[in-house]
Amino acid sequence: MRLLLPLALTGLLGACTTLPQPQPVTLTNWQQPDPAQLPLALDNLSRGEAEPALDYLRAFSYFGDPDTLTEAQQQQLHSAMLAQGKSLDALAEPRLAEQWAVAFYRYYGQEAMQPYAEALLPSLIRQLDRFAEQAPQTLAQEYALWELLRAPGLLMHQVRRKDAENPLHAALTERELTEALTRYAASAGAHYQGQDWPLQNAYWVLAHQRLLLSEEKGEAQDQAVAAIARQDLSQRGDAAKTAFTLGYLVNAFLGQEACKETYGDLCAIPEPEAVLPITHACTERLVIRTQDLNEAELAESCDKLTSQEDHFHQLLGTGMTPVVNDYNTALEVVVFKNWSQYNAYGQLLFDISTDNGGMYIEGTPQAEGNQARFFAFRGWWLPEFNVWNLNHEYIHYLDGRYIKYGGFGHFPGQMVWWAEGMAEYISKGEDNRQAQKLLQDTDPAEWPSLETIFATEYDDGLDRTYRWSYMAVRYLAEQAPDSLVAITKPLKGDYAEGYATILSDTAEAHQAGFSQWLTEWAAAPLPEEADASPYPRKLNRYGYRDYLRPAQLANSEGHLHF
Repeated sequence: MRLLLPLALTGLLGACTTLPQPQPVTLTNWQQPDPAQLPLALDNLSRGEAEPALDYLRAFSYFGDPDTLTEAQQQQLHSAMLAQGKSLDALAEPRLAEQWAVAFYRYYGQEAMQPYAEALLPSLIRQLDRFAEQAPQTLAQEYALWELLRAPGLLMHQVRRKDAENPLHAALTERELTEALTRYAASAGAHYQGQDWPLQNAYWVLAHQRLLLSEEKGEAQDQAVAAIARQDLSQRGDAAKTAFTLGYLVNAFLGQEACKETYGDLCAIPEPEAVLPITHACTERLVIRTQDLNEAELAESCDKLTSQEDHFHQLLGTGMTPVVNDYNTALEVVVFKNWSQYNAYGQLLFDISTDNGGMYIEGTPQAEGNQARFFAFRGWWLPEFNVWNLNHEYIHYLDGRYIKYGGFGHFPGQMVWWAEGMAEYISKGEDNRQAQKLLQDTDPAEWPSLETIFATEYDDGLDRTYRWSYMAVRYLAEQAPDSLVAITKPLKGDYAEGYATILSDTAEAHQAGFSQWLTEWAAAPLPEEADASPYPRKLNRYGYRDYLRPAQLANSEGHLHF
C-alpha cells in the first residue's frame, strides 16, 4: 500500500498558521485510482511529497482520465514538475526520477500541456549527463535511466505527424536536446557490464528525432550517429553493429539500401532462417513463413485465407482464371511476432517500407519465377490470436492475380478505392463498425460522392482510403453486383480508358442509390463495441520496440506500462 500523505494547504515556502491535516489517501490498487484523489495528489506534489503523488498520477494516467484536468490543475502540475525537475538527482533518488519521467511523457503529450514541455528539457538533459558520467548501479537506477530515455522518444513519436510549428515538435528538435542525446550515446555510461540497452535506446530516440527534422538536418544526424557507432565498432565489434542497426537505422526507416551501401561497415543483416525459422504450406501455392506461430495458429491462419478465397471468386465471377501473363502462381505470407520485428526485419531482409500496418508486394507478375509476398504480424496487443490484416492483405494478392492486369501502379489512377475498398469489404463483410460510425458522425452534406471516392488517392487519408472506399464497394456488391463485375472487365483487359469510362458511368448511374443506401445504413443502430472500456489508456502500440526493453525491467506493479 502506498500513502498519499496530504499536506497542510499552505504555500511552498510555508505559512504562519497550521491547518488540520486531512485523513491519508491510499492507493491500494494501481488499477483503481480514485479520481477524487487527483486534487490531493497535485497538492502533495506541489508541496514536496513528490514520490507518492507521482505514483498516483502514473496510475491515474492509465486508469483515470487526464483530459479532466482543469487549466488550473495543468498549471499546478507543470509548476510542480518544473520544481521537482530542478532538484532531481536520478542517481540519489531513482524512483522519483522514474516517476517524474513517466509523468512527463504521459501528461505532456496532451495538446494543452505541450507548450509547457520545453521548460522540462533542461532537467531531463541534466539527468542524462549524470548517467553519462556514471552507469546505473542498481535496478532502481536502471528503471530511472530507461524512463528518462523513453520520455523524449515517446513524445517525439506522438508529434511525428505534426508540423514544425507545433510547440512540442519544436521543443523536441532543439539543438540542446540533440547534443545531449548524442553526448550520452557516445559516453562510456551508455553500455556497462556487458549490456548496451541504454545505447540502443538512445539510438532509438535519435532515430525518432531524425523523423522530425528537415532532410538536411536529418542527414547530419545520420552522420553524427554513424560516427558514434564507428567509435563503438572499434571497441565492441559486431555488438556495435547490432546496436546501430536495431537502435537507429531501422527506426529512422533508412532501409536495406542504406544498410548495405551507406553504412555497410556498421550494419548487421541476419540470415533469413534465423529470423523466420518456421515454414508451413497451407496449399501448393500458399506458404506461411513465420517467427513464432504454433501449429494451431498456422492451421487457423490457413483456414481463414482459403475460406475467403471462395467468396472472392463468387463475388467477382472470376471463374478462378488468372489474368493473362500473370505468373504469380504462389504466394508467400511472412508473419512476424509483432510490429517491432516487422519494422526491423521487413527492412533488413526484404527491403520494404515498414511505416505501415503490413503490406502486399506483388513484384513483377509478368516475370516467370516472380515471388509475390505479403507481410503481416501477430496482433500482439489482442487477447485472442490474430494475424493483423491477414485477410485484407490476401485480397490484394487475389485481386492482382485474378482481376488487375500488371503489377502495382500499372493503371494510371483510380485504383485506391478498388484495391482497399475490396480488401476491406471481403475481409470484414458487413462487420465494419468504424465505417458505420464515420458515416454517422459525418454531416450528410459532406458524404463523398461515388465520383469522389473513385478518385481517391492514398494521400486523401485513412477514412477516404479505407472506410468510404469500403462503403462504395459494399454498396455495389450488395445493391448492384452486375455493375461491380462489369468494372473488372477493363481491369482484366488492360484497358485504362475503358476503366475510367465505366467508373464515370457507374458513378452517374448509381449516385442516387448510393446516397439512399448511406442514409439507411446511417440510421441503423451502431453495434456495441466488444470492449467499450477505454481503460487502461495505452500508448500508441507502434511507438516503442519490444527488443529495447531489458529483461530485468519487468512490467510489474509500480512499473506498469500499457
